[in-house]
Amino acid sequence: NFTEVIDGYTYIKSGPTTLLPKIEYEMASAKTALKLLKDNIGPDGLIAALKPEIEKADTFWHDVIDRSTGSWVPADGRAAAFLPNITAARFAAWSQSPLADASNNAANPEHYVKRTEFFANGTGYSEILEGWGGVTTHFTIPNYGNPDRVNNPFLRELPEFPIQAAGDKVLLDGTRFGVLHISVRDIKGADYGQPIDGIEIFASVWYGDGVADSHLEDERTHITTEIINLSTQAQKDYESGAF
Repeated sequence: NFTEVIDGYTYIKSGPTTLLPKIEYEMASAKTALKLLKDNIGPDGLIAALKPEIEKADTFWHDVIDRSTGSWVPADGRAAAFLPNITAARFAAWSQSPLADASNNAANPEHYVKRTEFFANGTGYSEILEGWGGVTTHFTIPNYGNPDRVNNPFLRELPEFPIQAAGDKVLLDGTRFGVLHISVRDIKGADYGQPIDGIEIFASVWYGDGVADSHLEDERTHITTEIINLSTQAQKDYESGAF
């Protein structure tokens, strides 16, 4: 038997061969359902189906911009990962491959569409549909590449991170509403009590200071979930030989 308290009520359950908290069963089913829906509706279908939410998000971001004073604030997420086939350089290479886009929808439940093109000069252009706590936003990152600290002086220097990239987050009406900054470095496992070396990924999304901290918290949880899922998929792709 397995005892758990749900919404303040006690339940004692049996039946499944592997007894786990209810949320574990629900999560497995939710992942299956989400994958089926996303795969079968497809990118353009998802954009069409979520159009009312996208319009709400456009209004949300314009309101944030209108409330902002010109200062920028970050939503930060970072994680150390100890994966036998992954170095900072390997993760960066994988993240610029088609495999990264292919795994995007599984990286976070609120990921719907990511279509990326990389150019010979190393910069990238992405069309993205994703949400943070229900703020389901259709946007582009038209200039993903080396951090532009001339136009974005608020971006941290982070000299301990040798691999960095950044880019503007732009609504489809051309409004810049945020700036993404991702940094990766190698770390020594011994410094973390781990038997193998690893990587640290530090991601920040910067918004105008009119944004509520409750929204920034939604982004923080989103970022850390995404870091873990994407780095895990990178490990699997290297291990299997897919990359």
